[in-house]
Amino acid sequence: MEPDRARALEGIQRTLKGLLFTETEVFYFHLQNLGVGRDEILDKPEQFVRTIHDIFGKGSPLVERTIISEISKELSVDPKSDLVEMIKSLREGET
Repeated sequence: MEPDRARALEGIQRTLKGLLFTETEVFYFHLQNLGVGRDEILDKPEQFVRTIHDIFGKGSPLVERTIISEISKELSVDPKSDLVEMIKSLREGET
């Protein structure tokens, strides 16, 4: 895995763990039910964001902004306004 991808995934996982504490595995179980493994988040951003909405409901915008902020900080890139857009830009090397 490319270093930036690995660091982006680490930032996402760190943010989820900070928000979900011990329930992180529930999130990943739900994500897996949508056909997305932990290491596939950057390849399937729409399903990842759908899982965030399913789990967090009305709190999902806060979660998305927190993840965008963490990725931006981790990779020293400009934040995007949309998490799917942010992930796609990472995947395509447009950070």
